[in-house]
Amino acid sequence: MTDNLHPLTQEQRQTAYQAACQAVMRAIGSRPAREQFAQHTISKYPPSVIRLISLLCIVLLLAAFTPSAIRLYVIGSQTFGQTVDDSVARTAVGIATVLSAEVGQVVFSLALATLGTSRSARRLLYGSMGIATILALTGNIQVALPGHTHSPFAWLEAIAPPLLVLSTAYVLKEQMLQSIERRHADERAYQAALAGWQAATDRPEQHPHWSQFYANALRDALRKANARRRDALSQMTQDEWRNAVTREMQADEWYASADSDRAPLPVEPAMTTPMVANISRNGTRPKAAVAAG
Repeated sequence: MTDNLHPLTQEQRQTAYQAACQAVMRAIGSRPAREQFAQHTISKYPPSVIRLISLLCIVLLLAAFTPSAIRLYVIGSQTFGQTVDDSVARTAVGIATVLSAEVGQVVFSLALATLGTSRSARRLLYGSMGIATILALTGNIQVALPGHTHSPFAWLEAIAPPLLVLSTAYVLKEQMLQSIERRHADERAYQAALAGWQAATDRPEQHPHWSQFYANALRDALRKANARRRDALSQMTQDEWRNAVTREMQADEWYASADSDRAPLPVEPAMTTPMVANISRNGTRPKAAVAAG
């Protein structure tokens, strides 16, 4: 029954090969998307709890920032106005004092989450954060305590806002660091999945079930090429189909196998013509002569 089938042409075999590659691609699946790994790393707490903590920290940060920023603006502008009598300059210096003290605490604390990788960088950031904190504490104490030095609440109300800003910034820094670690772990998982997908799709012949996919594609091509012999195709056994598919797999190797069986031609040695010297009366002159056998 196998001998009665029309063999496939080279174009038909190539079409079957492409069909097998597409079957492998469907088996592997689509290209991984980065969105699929957005929540790949499981957090210790639910995302809703983390968002709630972040929201409360921002509210507390604004609450502690407001009285401290007002005092720092006042003390900064007044101190600068003692030497420079210019309203615009006093306003600018007051705003700069707030940014240097309060915002500096937050910035340097959050920078530790990403930039504090070396010992020298951490020392620099901690020192800068300490300077900003001292500036904030000194400005608040100088404005809030005159006339209220005997009031415990006045001391607490002067010192607490800058310290609360610093501690709240530390909480936000830790949350930011954990968020960065989770995103980095998700990115590593995505890159690993993408590398595996690319390796599998670049070489579909290396797929564990490639032989089965290619055999199915060749069998479908044989059925299409011998569509007029439906009765004969329906009676073919599994062994006959296996022989027919194996014949098609080996069809493109006919020239290579014939070339390997061909024996190399013997190489005959080249004939050389010796030169002999013929001496005449006029002198010695070389003359070519054929050597006698």
